Amino acid sequence: MSTGAIGHRICCFGDSLVNGVRDGEKGGWPMRLGRRLLDEAKREVTIYNLGIRAETTDGLKARWKFEAELRMVPEFPTVLMFSFGVNDANHAEDRGEETTMRVSPAKSAGNAAEIIGAAAELAPTLWIGPQAVINGSRSSQEINERLEGLNQIYLETARGFDVPYLDLFQRTLEDETWQRALRRGDGYHPDKAGYDRLAEMIWDWDGLKRAVGLIE
Repeated sequence: MSTGAIGHRICCFGDSLVNGVRDGEKGGWPMRLGRRLLDEAKREVTIYNLGIRAETTDGLKARWKFEAELRMVPEFPTVLMFSFGVNDANHAEDRGEETTMRVSPAKSAGNAAEIIGAAAELAPTLWIGPQAVINGSRSSQEINERLEGLNQIYLETARGFDVPYLDLFQRTLEDETWQRALRRGDGYHPDKAGYDRLAEMIWDWDGLKRAVGLIE
């Protein structure tokens, strides 16, 4: 384990659950992560919250590398963090009882492989799997069923690129703190307590700690 104020630049890419929509403290889990790295680990990190609300993997694929390279400098190590999937799984078109995904599973899988494969060649990369939406109506249950499928695809993709993957789908589907926070939010975005819980799960992850040198 290394010590001292290592100035990592951590780029956090994703959608509104990265951005922190409905977070009373603003900043979502990236802000909380940066605060804990500074206060508890004494690391002089720079956190870039690069989440865009409603963005699918189509949009992320088009922008992430340009935005990452703008923030990379030789003097400081860079870590790239990604979390996406909910918008791909969301309803694109409602035809009575039938709905279609905004991005098909095959397209989402292809986008994810392209993003993560290129990111892993550019800098140390971490992948946080999609979080469950509220376990309630038939509509949200359908989204969760899609997310469960995407999560398995993403997990296998991460293994293929040897990229650490934090599998959060089942945990957030069953976690009462997360589900209560979604009920206080809008069913897709939690309130402050949900972001606190999500940040705690990420903070406890060995993949993160290894990437920033807190453990071997």
